[in-house]
Amino acid sequence: MLNMLILKLKLLKDDKIMIIIMTVMALVLTFVFSSSMGGTYKPSVVIVDNDNTELSEVLIKEMKNNNLFSSSVESYDDAKSLIEEGKVIGGVLIKKGFSESIENKEDMNISIFKVKDSMEIYQLENILKGILYKFSTSYNTAKMTADFIEDRGISINREQEIKDVYELSADYWKYKNPMKISSQVIDVTNEGSYDEIIHNLIGFTLFFSTFTIVFVGGDILQEKKQNTWQRKLISPVSKVSIMMSFIIATFIAGFAQTLIIVLIGNYMFGVDWGPDIMVVLILFAAFVFAVTCMGFTIAGIVKTHEQLSSIVPIILVSSAMLGGCMWPLEIITSKPLLFLANLTPHKWALQTIKRTAAFGLDVKQVLTATGVLIFMGIIYLLAGLKLAQRNN
Repeated sequence: MLNMLILKLKLLKDDKIMIIIMTVMALVLTFVFSSSMGGTYKPSVVIVDNDNTELSEVLIKEMKNNNLFSSSVESYDDAKSLIEEGKVIGGVLIKKGFSESIENKEDMNISIFKVKDSMEIYQLENILKGILYKFSTSYNTAKMTADFIEDRGISINREQEIKDVYELSADYWKYKNPMKISSQVIDVTNEGSYDEIIHNLIGFTLFFSTFTIVFVGGDILQEKKQNTWQRKLISPVSKVSIMMSFIIATFIAGFAQTLIIVLIGNYMFGVDWGPDIMVVLILFAAFVFAVTCMGFTIAGIVKTHEQLSSIVPIILVSSAMLGGCMWPLEIITSKPLLFLANLTPHKWALQTIKRTAAFGLDVKQVLTATGVLIFMGIIYLLAGLKLAQRNN
């Protein structure tokens, strides 16, 4: 098997143009899509303050200090008109009783107005989630500090003390965003924030690597057409060894492509893969294994390279879309679509790699995703071996 593997690796030079094109496409589209969300452009949002208290004013100040959105305070009717006319992407409503919910440590209900779903609305919600958690925690810390000092019999200006401690706490605050927002348009249940560059880089890496993997693995059809495959099968080498040499060579090609993109992403786009880059690479490897075996199965179903070229784009594009490579799954509310996403290797790889890069190692999540990807690969591998033996 080793000699056949070496031979197959040498023959990868015939696919080098496709591998290069797919790698460049992933990087170029990452740059284009990420740049379109960057630059000096700031989406505009409106804020409606129905609470009209000192605390709501502090929250508005925090929102205006955000660098990603341009905010203005408007009346309810004016805000509604601006949103309907498309002059702003959406609005945030601070309901009456907001201050009491902070004072009583109750859930804060913040409403978001919109006329359509968009990436900017999703970003607004995640940013608002972080601001609310920072605001609530900092204020309650300041309040408890003032209570503690007063309980010791020390005379203080309570309002000024709360203000000073709040500002000090805000200076040292680290965003972790575990706040749940009750919204009129989106119910937030997931932790974490959306990073455009990381999502695009991972999504396009997974998407374009699947084309490389499947078409490199599909070289078996070309060998069948040239009768090379049949001559291999009657050689003294076992069928399993012949097939495994194809799978291993295809895996190496696919993983090499993802590794190159990871390194370029780190140095060209400044992507921080976190302290556990080896875990990220393991997840990429598990994904490549699953897709390699899937491609082997597809090659066993179709009869010619032309059929492969026809059916593969449909399968790979649809699975990438379902798996969240084109947009974050967090904005999808359809349960059937989310169920179908779980059947794609893209979803398990993308979600886990993204969270590992953003928040570090979560052993349970990484093991679950890796296990699912390997299980998918094994199922596809067994099916592919069965189909290859049946067809020959």
